Amino acid sequence: MSRTSGGLMISSKRASALVVAPAIMLVLSGCALIEPADTSEPPTAMELCAMDHTWTLDTADLSEKLLTELEADDVPVTAVEPSGGQTLTWQSDGALTIESDLVFTISAEPKSDQVMTITKSYTGTVVGKAEINVDVAIPRDWDISDYTVETSAVLDDEPVEELKYTIPQSDFDDMLGLILTCEADAMTINPRGTDFIQLWSKVS
Repeated sequence: MSRTSGGLMISSKRASALVVAPAIMLVLSGCALIEPADTSEPPTAMELCAMDHTWTLDTADLSEKLLTELEADDVPVTAVEPSGGQTLTWQSDGALTIESDLVFTISAEPKSDQVMTITKSYTGTVVGKAEINVDVAIPRDWDISDYTVETSAVLDDEPVEELKYTIPQSDFDDMLGLILTCEADAMTINPRGTDFIQLWSKVS
């Protein structure tokens, strides 16, 4: 008999809860207590500065740095001229799109009576993602299927089949973290372990 009574008590409590619940909901319908808690962290100053914007690469600045790097590597370079450009769109969720039609034309003099022209081109679109941790962005899921990097050279107007000079890469991929600075309309990106610090200007 007590077992039946216990069962009835449990049923009674459950029924009471079902009856009372709508009343509570009516009272609290406008209260934040019934809304799901927002546990997301507010964006950092670095994220607010760098993300949800479109940036364009300072190709003149990068050309000067490439010239310095080549001279340090004993490449007999006399000039580096950029054409075209690169645009980086960094969305607030970390998604990145980099569009390139950038060409560096490098002039060199292997010997006093020789003229060599080296062309390094970056064309196409890269998509991926990069989330920021303090001042480092971690790229991942890089899709380069529509992106091409090519190097070619001519010596006294004749094609060079094998270039003995190494022309450093001036773009980045998802193999290295990216050290960032960002203030107002200027951002720098330095792939860890490399000497190139790219300067980007905000366009939107």
